[in-house]
Amino acid sequence: MDKVAKFKSIFNGLDRAYGQYKSEGPKTNGKIGGKAFIIKEPVTDKLWTDHIGGKDPSLGIIPIRDDSTCSWGCIDVDTYPLDHKKLIKKIRDLKLPLIMCRSKSGGAHVFIFLKEPVQARLVRDKLAEWSAEIGYANCEIFPKQIEIKADRGDTGNFLNLPYHDGDSTNRHAFNDDGSGSLLDEFFSLYDTHAVDQKTLLSIKVKRKKEIKELEDGPPCLSTLMSQGIPEGGRDNTLYQYAVYAKKKWPDEWQTKIDQFNHESMDPPLDFRQVQKTILQHDKKDYQYKCKDQPMEGVCKKQPCRGKKYGVGNFFESQLSDLIKYESDDSIFYLNVDGHHIRLTNEEFYYQHKFRLACQNQITDTPTMMSSRNWDDLKRSLQQNVTTHIMPKEIRKEGRFEALLHQFLDDQGAALVIDEVNMGKAFFEKGKAFFKMDALQTFLEKKRFKDFSTTRMTAAIRQMHGDHVRRPVNGKTTFMWWIPYTQKEEKSFAVPNLEEKTEF
Repeated sequence: MDKVAKFKSIFNGLDRAYGQYKSEGPKTNGKIGGKAFIIKEPVTDKLWTDHIGGKDPSLGIIPIRDDSTCSWGCIDVDTYPLDHKKLIKKIRDLKLPLIMCRSKSGGAHVFIFLKEPVQARLVRDKLAEWSAEIGYANCEIFPKQIEIKADRGDTGNFLNLPYHDGDSTNRHAFNDDGSGSLLDEFFSLYDTHAVDQKTLLSIKVKRKKEIKELEDGPPCLSTLMSQGIPEGGRDNTLYQYAVYAKKKWPDEWQTKIDQFNHESMDPPLDFRQVQKTILQHDKKDYQYKCKDQPMEGVCKKQPCRGKKYGVGNFFESQLSDLIKYESDDSIFYLNVDGHHIRLTNEEFYYQHKFRLACQNQITDTPTMMSSRNWDDLKRSLQQNVTTHIMPKEIRKEGRFEALLHQFLDDQGAALVIDEVNMGKAFFEKGKAFFKMDALQTFLEKKRFKDFSTTRMTAAIRQMHGDHVRRPVNGKTTFMWWIPYTQKEEKSFAVPNLEEKTEF
């Protein structure tokens, strides 16, 4: 098997659409900015060859397939700058079957590869668990959906692939020692680390120590106590533990906080800092700070919801990955906790209509946000929207243009311009002249009622046409024209009936 074929077999995914990313240069945070597009066309061998050959734009593949399975998944570590050597060492220390590649933006794409297709839900759940273990819990997980509905045009989200330009790329995998791997070395990494479904489900991260006391609380606390609480995160960790202790031990939570500080902090916080936390929580019942570090980096949202003293329903739904289908009436798809929600313009704009759409499609209603937070979220989603390029022929403008051409071809060509009053088209010097009322009558017969007269004239001008006044039967007549060449009529040889034919 050649390199392109091998690469294609490893990253196979949805075969009826692919993604492209057009770079617009670095942002202020160091990340490369740009716009993402999904092309609803088959993924051809040429696209794979061009990608390995370094031809722009690079290829993006959608991992989830029409049967909601996938052969690979990815943790997208979007952190800059990133110590790649440190991260790959942590992955190997945890004995996880992951392969890390440098992303296009300088972050990391941490892949899991499957020997056979596995349900997308299983892959997402495992990668979400492992992302917390490696310290990047809030990173994006691919596939981003647990299912797609092909009958309504779902495609899912694409990921830009590594090895654009083959061995000359900076988007390479990393060997265990932190060095970059050539394409052939990446294939060896794949052969070593690819797993089957049984192995995937059986992998459990072995921690230095298990904290039984915290089994009923937020998993972030157990993870931090096992891995070691970073010195800069001790204040926030103590706050998090105080929320938990007050829920679990309402009569002795203050003593528990002091005990936690001396037994779990290295070094412990001083007496004044601990007392400040106790006094703060004595006055009011606080919620967990899940989005603060170091908790955010090791957060396990779904397991936490099921814990007796976990976060419960406090978590807001994860809303991400807006996709816009550019059509006559724009349609949006939004990722809501792994589900692809179809939204109209109004359902995307108005929060109450958005929540109703979620209730109708996934029987779950996201937590109500403040108007300000909802507006901020919409703005953020729109800044990172992925645009679906829709074929022109399925849009109203495309259907109108096709019917206009049919009208010009089927109505019969006028021999002289006077015949445009008979509903015919007159062809002259690369232009087709016609009356608007004749076109409208034709469109009505074809049951095309999507365009008003104003919209039709605008569409004609988009085709580089215009209106004109010309003399017809001695009168100045208003008509329209577009650049158009008369359709050639097929000619057939007329047999000579007088010619004798021998049999």
